[in-house]
Amino acid sequence: MNNREKYEGICFRIISAAGTAKSCFLEAIEAAKANKEYQPVLNEGNSAFMEATKAHTEALQLDATQDLDIGLLLIHAETILSSAETIRDLSETIIELIKK
Repeated sequence: MNNREKYEGICFRIISAAGTAKSCFLEAIEAAKANKEYQPVLNEGNSAFMEATKAHTEALQLDATQDLDIGLLLIHAETILSSAETIRDLSETIIELIKK
């Protein structure tokens, strides 16, 4: 596998997993609002978020050794990951407020 293929594979792993996590966190909030079970989907989101974080760490390690070209695709992947992290952090507080 060449560097370009490795780069694209990592980026798409981050985008896919972080996008799944973000969707799960938002779904958990909606479930809590509807007084439905939200914990399983919150757990699924956390699992997907961890997968995205692992891929992101791999990208950072490759970049540190100059084995990965940085481009717009990785920037997009990091934006999705950052968005998922923000929603994850807020989802627990929002759910607590809904449950009061």
